[in-house]
Amino acid sequence: MPESRSERPRTSLKGRHNKIYRTPGTPPPEVLMEKEKGFVLDCNAASSISTDYSKTNPKLGPVIPPYNSQRDTHVDPYFQFQGVQKTLALTKQDPPGCSLEGPVADYFNDKGTGYQYLSLRNKFGAGHSRELVDGHSQFMKGIEPVNGYNGPFGYRRNTPWLRAEPSPFGTASRSATH
Repeated sequence: MPESRSERPRTSLKGRHNKIYRTPGTPPPEVLMEKEKGFVLDCNAASSISTDYSKTNPKLGPVIPPYNSQRDTHVDPYFQFQGVQKTLALTKQDPPGCSLEGPVADYFNDKGTGYQYLSLRNKFGAGHSRELVDGHSQFMKGIEPVNGYNGPFGYRRNTPWLRAEPSPFGTASRSATH
């Protein structure tokens, strides 16, 4: 009778069960702040640009940039294949080429009025509230006590007896109970 799987001795994978993953350290706050400011955080401005240009033809006001595969670093190996550069030259798509939407959409995205407006706002920090720029760095800063329906002590004191003697055990606070 062959051995069952449970009767075989267990083999351990050396070093696999408690592997420590090497990740880069957290950058200093100045670097994090610079990265946060690099994002387009003013959603109202982006929304108004997109809404304004949605009423015109051609649609040249998208806030999301058009995709250009020749500028995408993840597909660089494709452009190194034999014959690809020749095909790009025949189709007048010499590097850097243009996006799927065409050269007019690329120009508007790179130098148009919407781009100028958003880039100037981001460059000089306009439209960035402290909460948006700091992101997760604001978590648990400036916590205020939660005063609910039952008051700061968490129990009712709406009768004279409860005001005078809020608890038979006494209060843990030194502040006044009424």
